[in-house]
Amino acid sequence: MLLKLKNLLHNEAFGGILLIVCTALALLIQNGPYSSHYRAFLNLDVGFNIGNFVLNKPFLLWVNDGLISIFFFAIGLELKKEFTQGDFKNPKNITLPFIAALGGIIVPALIFAFINFNDSYVLKGWAIPTATDTAFALAILIMCGKHIPSSLKVFLLSLAIFDDVGAILIIALFYTTKLSLAALIVASIAILLMLLLNIFGIAKKSFYFICSVILWVSVLKSGVHATLAGIITAFLIPMNTKEGNPFLEEIHESLRFWITFVILPLFAFANAGVNLSRITPEMLFSGVSIGIFLGLFIGKQIGVFSFAYLAIKLKLAKLPQKANFKQLYGVCILTGIGFTMSLFIDGLAYEVSDIFDYADNLSILLASFCSGICGFIFLRFFAKS
Repeated sequence: MLLKLKNLLHNEAFGGILLIVCTALALLIQNGPYSSHYRAFLNLDVGFNIGNFVLNKPFLLWVNDGLISIFFFAIGLELKKEFTQGDFKNPKNITLPFIAALGGIIVPALIFAFINFNDSYVLKGWAIPTATDTAFALAILIMCGKHIPSSLKVFLLSLAIFDDVGAILIIALFYTTKLSLAALIVASIAILLMLLLNIFGIAKKSFYFICSVILWVSVLKSGVHATLAGIITAFLIPMNTKEGNPFLEEIHESLRFWITFVILPLFAFANAGVNLSRITPEMLFSGVSIGIFLGLFIGKQIGVFSFAYLAIKLKLAKLPQKANFKQLYGVCILTGIGFTMSLFIDGLAYEVSDIFDYADNLSILLASFCSGICGFIFLRFFAKS
């Protein structure tokens, strides 16, 4: 049993399949007889107080502010590992995915902004179609078969990392509310403590855990989005202990189970419950819906491929090994699967989840579905070498 679970854990397609199941379950429950129980569960107040300090939030926000910070922490660990020991240590391996990711942010954002330029409130969601859900996209790429070269998998993973970095910068720069100086001072102290632990080579998980919790709470209270605490903590984790043991890798490996089986599935279940009964044709064809759909389904693939194509033709980068341009384009189609990351940014942009009667959320799901299906068909049947 444990061996089977371990095999599932290391099966990169399984994470995407689990997300699909949780999404379908959320949609069924939200649009079935138990919808009130579903909403009540998400709105359940959870919190604690210590003296005058109070931290009380609905369960949905604990998922979107708390658990998702652990996901970004894992991304930060992976990013640090890649830059210090992995493929990103060689600048030549960074160029293509970096330029492609840049295109995948700029073009969808421009499409969304062009469609909604006359509505300042809707424009707040310009970053929604710039995201890619790595787990979904990778799962579909693996399902396409062995004729897809492994270099394209590395390209997709690398692009997704830069895509996530872009999302982090966007959150920090454009979705930060009024700042609290006192909370930022506490956050700075927590960062300084972890920096000192790193400098002196102290590799005690409990010390970093305590400091990271303090950092998360202070960042949450500061007005900056709490996910940034996860990224900052990741970069302060030492690669190895004084004895040479892989400290960072050990932490990253221990998180794999929780991210694959708990955090991302729970995030999908909590955010994908779209109330279809409230969506009218007018809302489905509104500026926000069209902007999100075209940004993700059209903008992502055009942006990623055109920037990658230009980089290759200008000899700034090379085509992934054993891959052709058709296969590269097929992978670019998959980057339109925004799903969890787009839902997350949507929640930041439009704080009231039903402001558009869930038409914005449905557009994310439809665009992700179309990108996944079209990407799979194109790669499976039209992009063979």
